[in-house]
Amino acid sequence: DPEKDAAAKLSAEKNLFTRPKLPPMDKTRVIFLDVDGVLIPTGSIETIWVDGVALPKRATLSDSDFSVAALGNLRSIVQQTGAMIVLSSEWRRTDKLKASISDILKKQDLPPLLEATDILTPRPELHKYGAILGWCERRSREIGRWLKDHPEVLSWVALDDLDFALADSVRVAGTPFMKCRSVHTDDKKCLTEADAAEAVRLILAPQDPHPHQRASAEAREVPDARNALICSTEDTLPERL
Repeated sequence: DPEKDAAAKLSAEKNLFTRPKLPPMDKTRVIFLDVDGVLIPTGSIETIWVDGVALPKRATLSDSDFSVAALGNLRSIVQQTGAMIVLSSEWRRTDKLKASISDILKKQDLPPLLEATDILTPRPELHKYGAILGWCERRSREIGRWLKDHPEVLSWVALDDLDFALADSVRVAGTPFMKCRSVHTDDKKCLTEADAAEAVRLILAPQDPHPHQRASAEAREVPDARNALICSTEDTLPERL
């Protein structure tokens, strides 16, 4: 709603210097951030297809591209959790895009982007089922790879307009279950207050974000390592993630 977003922008400008100070960054808590459909309404920016991925036609983004309400809701999550932001969006593919996204976050008194997930290769056997499934599954593996490289992380949430139930349906061992640790945004409304509240709940919820490491530890502690691995949450429904 343009009127609501204009009102939110005016409110954000008035409150820019009266907002509570953010807590120190807690690198044990992570927000995996998509941009298109989370902070920017899908279709509001002209895009081009590069290697099967829709990227902005412009080299950089501007403040006016972003939903001020969504930026405020992202800040609310950080305010309540201290979580660091890791860019998982396809728009991390160029340094200029990443820099412009980081600059806009800083203007909204949000932490700068210090990390981004790696770009992995889509699984070729999923191509016949359509681009969205392969895209979603690849993003899940990219997040899983980042988590494996950062064992200090204790809790996390993925903010995305992709429905990670798709990725979970074709998940391979070593990739985290995603649906229950994600907030699925409406790609036109972007990140809402309700979405932000759910993200805070997920970040503050007790969990095991590194089941592969827990399984490895169990394998060293029991005589039959194969049984420990079979019983890990990597290969069963996610009681803990």
